[in-house]
Amino acid sequence: MSEKIKFFIDPGHGGHDPGAIGSNSKEAENVLKVALSLEKKLKAQGHEVKLSRRTDTYLTLKQRADLANTWGADVFISLHDNSAVNKTATGFETFIYNDSVSSNTIKLQQHVHKTISKGIGLRDRGMKRANFAVVRQTNMPALLIEYGFISNLTDEKVIAFEIEKQAQLTFEGINNFFGVTTVTPKPPTEITNSTGDDEVMLTETGREEIRALMRKARDKGIISATIHTDPKINQYSDVQLLSYQAAIINRTFK
Repeated sequence: MSEKIKFFIDPGHGGHDPGAIGSNSKEAENVLKVALSLEKKLKAQGHEVKLSRRTDTYLTLKQRADLANTWGADVFISLHDNSAVNKTATGFETFIYNDSVSSNTIKLQQHVHKTISKGIGLRDRGMKRANFAVVRQTNMPALLIEYGFISNLTDEKVIAFEIEKQAQLTFEGINNFFGVTTVTPKPPTEITNSTGDDEVMLTETGREEIRALMRKARDKGIISATIHTDPKINQYSDVQLLSYQAAIINRTFK
């Protein structure tokens, strides 16, 4: 994939349409975070990327497809979280249009689906087809991803709190489609002993995601507002941040 590819990433819902709502997150917010992370990875590889939305705004399905078609995107990927009345419904699945599609569309689904299903840690519900507007009205290979069920607490742990994993797996699946080997960066939570002491190294993006989680938990009364003030949160070490992240997730999903 030495040539520059134009990727159109569509984080579903937004604005007055939050999408599916879980116990501790909203679909529109979750998938936007994944889209922004995926954008960085693709751009770092030298490609052009356009998002249907970068903030909490609403677009119709037709507007999303029209934007991709007008821009001349080479690949269209729509990001979503699933939901069901049955709280035990679980798993990851992908969709392409349920009529005639190109061989590249089929290959795109196969590569991205296989890669995500191997790493996301949720049940594989399979590669499917449906008459969804965004995969029907787009002129390029188009794929819709449902990362998991926001209505299921176990699934929601992944789709709400493992943003980087979802983005990385999607990125690797795209690379596999184009026959490119992904150079895996050093995991942000890897323990190193170069100084003789265990030291967790988070990226600044990772630190800010945990700080944002702590502020949200503080506002909801999950952790103490007196102890966890903004100045203190900003001074916590990587080890402390990860410890608080684990504690918040355990309290939220117990």
